[in-house]
Amino acid sequence: MAKNPVLNLPLTNVMRPEIALPLQQILHLYTVGQFLRAWRNPRNHSSIEQVFDSPEQAHHALTVCAAWVGVRTSVANNPDVGFWWPEDQPASVQA
Repeated sequence: MAKNPVLNLPLTNVMRPEIALPLQQILHLYTVGQFLRAWRNPRNHSSIEQVFDSPEQAHHALTVCAAWVGVRTSVANNPDVGFWWPEDQPASVQA
């Protein structure tokens, strides 16, 4: 990642306090850059996901922060992952 001022933004400026404060106090992640760097290590995923309302919300936050600094991400449509929103479940085919 190139130097980008967004990397120095405090998490409290971009996330709800009930999410940003535990990230700061427990995981010692204070800025968007630290949040993105911590996510690079798969061992941190579970700890970070627990702070959010859901793992999907954590992934969305990561995607948004990455987009702000110009990192391209893609959303994979992988049916093996399972559905996390009931309306996304495909209708059953009746013969």
